[in-house]
Amino acid sequence: IVGGFPGPVLTSSGGGNHVVLFSYYAVLNAAIFAIAWFKAWRLLNVVGFVCTFLVGALWGVTRYRPEDFATTEPFLVLFFLFYVGIATFYAMRRSLEVRRYVDATLVFGTPLVAAGLQGALVRRIEYAMAWSPLCASAIYLGLARVLYARHRDDLRLLTESFLALGIVFATLAVPLALDARLTSATWALEGAALVWVGVRQQHVGARVFGLLLQVAAGIAFGLGFSLWRHRLGRGNWPV
Repeated sequence: IVGGFPGPVLTSSGGGNHVVLFSYYAVLNAAIFAIAWFKAWRLLNVVGFVCTFLVGALWGVTRYRPEDFATTEPFLVLFFLFYVGIATFYAMRRSLEVRRYVDATLVFGTPLVAAGLQGALVRRIEYAMAWSPLCASAIYLGLARVLYARHRDDLRLLTESFLALGIVFATLAVPLALDARLTSATWALEGAALVWVGVRQQHVGARVFGLLLQVAAGIAFGLGFSLWRHRLGRGNWPV
């Protein structure tokens, strides 16, 4: 696998087709995905993850053009789904053997790297950076729901990790799609809901995140304050 990833780069003459390159990488990652279904092989998973996104990022920095979006975006989505699935398979295989069965490198590294690359691809498309975290949130929340229904106790840690990622991405989508006033209101409601859930379930992490959202809602309120005062008229306060 290590030899397979740098092969096209080392043999390239500089005029290669990125669709062929990423299709070749898709085949390599499909093989890793298939192996992950049968065996928890962390080193192979991490090697594939690092090589895929490292080469992808290098190509993006040196060769990407806006007109390449239609032929690049599908591969980024595919690689993202590959490694979300590989991380899930790894946890399913390892949960029977060890207590800490979640591979944090893949579970949290995949959305972090994919979000960075996605931001570079869609930065010129209006509201694309709002829809992107919203779609990622839907994927993670859907996975968390399925895992909770089928593996309630066995994969509790992975389920909570996916649930947290789903909430975080949904939270990030709000300021990218709405103005400061609606962002403040949405974050305040979401923060209150998370604090309530954290108190009911005695979950410290949910309470802390909910309180941080309340602070962020206050900051958003402050950012929109000058706009509100201008609309309300001189001397009036938005209370």
